[in-house]
Amino acid sequence: MFNNVSKSYPNNELGVEKISLEIKDGDFVFLVGKTGSGKSTLINLLTGDIKPTSGDIIVNNLSLNNLSQKDYPYYRRILGIINNDYSLIENKTIYQNLEIAMLATGQSSKTIHKSIPLALGLVGMTKKMDDYPQNLSGGEIFKILMARAVVNNPKIIIADEPTAHLDYDSSLDIMSLFNEINQLGITVIIATHAKEFVDIMKKRVITLQNGKILGDVSKGKYGWII
Repeated sequence: MFNNVSKSYPNNELGVEKISLEIKDGDFVFLVGKTGSGKSTLINLLTGDIKPTSGDIIVNNLSLNNLSQKDYPYYRRILGIINNDYSLIENKTIYQNLEIAMLATGQSSKTIHKSIPLALGLVGMTKKMDDYPQNLSGGEIFKILMARAVVNNPKIIIADEPTAHLDYDSSLDIMSLFNEINQLGITVIIATHAKEFVDIMKKRVITLQNGKILGDVSKGKYGWII
């Protein structure tokens, strides 16, 4: 929940201004708007990478304003974060990449051994477990990023421009996977410019402009303002 949240940067550039917003458990939300509208700021506030200048942010009953450095790793355990930078370790297998993500959250060897095949199976990539990232296509790599995001059983998946580097068919496949993940009860929040996929999915659409919420439409389309 965002309660009257504003974020200003040191150069006096305004990220978001007086945002009040509630995203419920199990929601599927698209954040849309032009470059500079505030989407990335909203994402970075949600992940805890930046703190608001004013206002309160509450996620899973935790106040992000008061989150200490000690508590930050525990908060990140409830999040599955997917960037479009394809940040996999090239000299590690797909299994090892997911294993590293799980070890970072203190998971046991037994849990790791059980969870990785399940996560890869969810995105249809079980057969790629022993492959290296350089042997995969862009679409396959993104599926691995999705598997890495869900492997720790998060409550919330956050994705920033997930289809930016993918062709239409791969993007459609990825959006279908996001829908399947959401149907498991996981909240999905996606910042995107991909109008065609927003329109196809007919999920909640929050439109940002100049750091403010211009529209918030259930089962909306790109550009719908209500």
